[in-house]
Amino acid sequence: MWLSKDYLRKKGVYSICSSNSYVIEASIEFAKEKGDYILIEATPHQVNQFGGYSGMTPEDFKNFVMKIAKEKGLEEDKIILGGDHLGPLPWQDEPSPTAMNKAKDLIRAFVESGYKKIHIDCSMPLSDDPKVLPYEKIAERTRELFEIAEETARKYNFQPVYVVGTDVPIAGGGEEEGVTSVEDFRSAISSLKKYFNDVPNIWDRVVGFVIMLGIGFSYDKVFEYDRDKVRGILEEVKREDLFVEGHSTDYQARYALRNMVEDGVRILKVGPALTAAFRRGVFLLSNIEDEIIPERERSNIKRVILETMLRDDRYWRKYYKDSKRLELDIWYNLLDRIRYYWEYEDVKMVLNKLFENFSEGVDIKFIYQYFYDSYFDVREGKMKNDPRELIKKEIKRVLEDYSYAINL
Repeated sequence: MWLSKDYLRKKGVYSICSSNSYVIEASIEFAKEKGDYILIEATPHQVNQFGGYSGMTPEDFKNFVMKIAKEKGLEEDKIILGGDHLGPLPWQDEPSPTAMNKAKDLIRAFVESGYKKIHIDCSMPLSDDPKVLPYEKIAERTRELFEIAEETARKYNFQPVYVVGTDVPIAGGGEEEGVTSVEDFRSAISSLKKYFNDVPNIWDRVVGFVIMLGIGFSYDKVFEYDRDKVRGILEEVKREDLFVEGHSTDYQARYALRNMVEDGVRILKVGPALTAAFRRGVFLLSNIEDEIIPERERSNIKRVILETMLRDDRYWRKYYKDSKRLELDIWYNLLDRIRYYWEYEDVKMVLNKLFENFSEGVDIKFIYQYFYDSYFDVREGKMKNDPRELIKKEIKRVLEDYSYAINL
C-alpha cells in the first residue's frame, strides 16, 4: 500500500482535510499535475453517519471525491481516503456508553466505505468522565474502536493503516499547542501497547502517532515550528519505529514544513490554510467586482457572508469574542470559520453571482493587479481566464509549499 511505513521512510505525505469542493478539485488537479498520490481526509464534524456539517455521510463524501477525480482524469487508485479524529469527538457532551456506541457506528461507516487510513482519537473526556482522561482509558477505548475497524475491513478484504495518540491537538486548530513531554509519550505508548499486545504485527500498520509539536495558529498569529523544542520527543518517537502525524500545520512556512518532514513528522495535515486561500481568491474577485461592476449588479458577497454568520453564529461565536474587530474576524481571521458557511444557500447564491459577473473572464490588467501569480499563465494560454481557475490557483500556491516539504 502507498501509505505504509516503507513509503514514509522515504518521503512525507500531506493530507487534505477539507470538504470544500473547490479545495478538493484544486488538490486533485494538483496531484494529477505532479503525477502523485493524494490523501484526502474527513473529520467526524464534517462527515459522519448523521451527515455532519457538510451534510455528507462517509459514503457520500467518497462519492463526492471520486466524482471530481473522474472528471479530472485522476485514477481512483491514486486516492487514499482517510478518517481524521474518528471517535466520540462530536458526542463529547453525552455519557460514555452512548458516545462510544455512536463512535463505533462512525468507524464502521468509514471502513465500510473503503477509507484505508484511520486516525482513532479517544483523547477527549465525555460527560461522565473525569476532566483529565487517564491514558489507560484512552487506550482501552482506542482498542474498542480498532476492533470494529478490523472486523469491518475483513469483510471487504483490506487492511487499513492507523494513526493513534493520546495527546491530540483540537480538531480544526485554534491555539498554540504545547509540546508533548517524553514522559507523557512513554506513558501513552505503554498504555496502548498493553491493549494491543495480542494483535500480531499491528505496529507495522500503526504508521503515525499524534503528539503536540508546539505549533498552531490563532486569529492573526502563527506559532512557528521550532525543531530544537521538539528534538527530544521526536527522537523518542523514532525509537518506537513510528512517524509523527502533524496536526495544525496550516500557515507554516515552507522551510518549517520541510524541517518537520526531515525530523520525522511524515504526515502533514492541512485544512484551514486551504479554505483561507479559497476565501482570499473570492475576496480578490470581490475587490475587482467593486471597481468595475455597477452596484446594483454586484454579488456583495462579503456583506452577505457577514449577515449570514451574524444570523447563525454556531460555528464562530466561541472563537471570535472581540466585538470591536468582529467584522474583520469574520472576514479575515486565520481560523477561517467562514469555511462552515460556503454551502449555505444565501452564500452559494451570491458566490454564483460573483462568478457570473466574470463569466467572460477577468480583465487582464486586474489579473496583473490582484492575481499576479496567474498573470503570465493566463497570457501564455497555460490556464483559462476563468474566475474559478484563478481561485484554484490560490489554493495550489499553498499546496506547492507542502509538495516541496514532503519531497526530501
